[in-house]
Amino acid sequence: MAELPVTFAEVVAIAKKKGPLPVVCAEAHDPAALSALMQAEEEGIATPILVGDPGKIRPAIEELGKKFRSASIVDSPDEKTSVERAVELIRGGEAKILLKGKVQTGTLMKGVLDREKGLRKGSLLSDAFLFESSVDDNRKLVCITDGGINIAPDLNAKKQIMLNAVEVYHKLGFERPKVSCLSMVENVVEGHSPSEEGFKLQEMAKSGEIAGCAVEGPLSLDLSISRKAAKKKGVASEVAGEADILLCPEIVSANLLAKSTTYFANLPLGHIVMGATHPVLIPSRSDTPQAKLNSIALAVALF
Repeated sequence: MAELPVTFAEVVAIAKKKGPLPVVCAEAHDPAALSALMQAEEEGIATPILVGDPGKIRPAIEELGKKFRSASIVDSPDEKTSVERAVELIRGGEAKILLKGKVQTGTLMKGVLDREKGLRKGSLLSDAFLFESSVDDNRKLVCITDGGINIAPDLNAKKQIMLNAVEVYHKLGFERPKVSCLSMVENVVEGHSPSEEGFKLQEMAKSGEIAGCAVEGPLSLDLSISRKAAKKKGVASEVAGEADILLCPEIVSANLLAKSTTYFANLPLGHIVMGATHPVLIPSRSDTPQAKLNSIALAVALF
């Protein structure tokens, strides 16, 4: 069995074996997106398709001081039309991955979720944010979810968000990823939904309703990712200190936790929207070109 990836460099290596795949960027005059696509093209993982106003895209490319080898430009007059045309290219088989350029996430997701012309497949969409972790020298790719789409998921939504993240790990070669249902404490507190629903998700996994992963909840953050904390607190389980996936109670905690890995710790990251017919990438406007490259590589590796 191949080594399981623990860094984004290894994810890029997987993507190189599968690529290049056509990646379509809606409103492609975003410098960070263009830079990431240039690097993805150089790495042999992507064939860029740039949708938007050529009068904006070409100057943006020139400002980078580099050139694409084979990128094509699809003329589009505005954000809404750019999203529609990008989605249409995917539905028609000309592109495989959708990347957000200089367009509002809400506009992009509206096109993705269009019941007639979008990329829906009946599943809940959620964002899986992966970063390189080395807590207690335990190097791995850890996922935080969902900090990008679902504001206040109920129990059923959390189950689907979890399964979307589990799918990421299955496609990367992990047979049984470990999921922690985060809470402030590791015991059930009556009336506190994160702890109550974390426990219910754990019971679903024990009963077989949730398969393909180990689930424990509720668990605090330290007990989820630190072997030392788990040992000190006397907690021994399959997930404690070993979590691959951190299922957050709602979007605020997930978003803040994800951004803390970037701004406090400067850890490499990449993220992908799961649940659509094709991979969708909605990087933050502040994401670096490297983070966007990591996200492209992740999408190609999972395809």
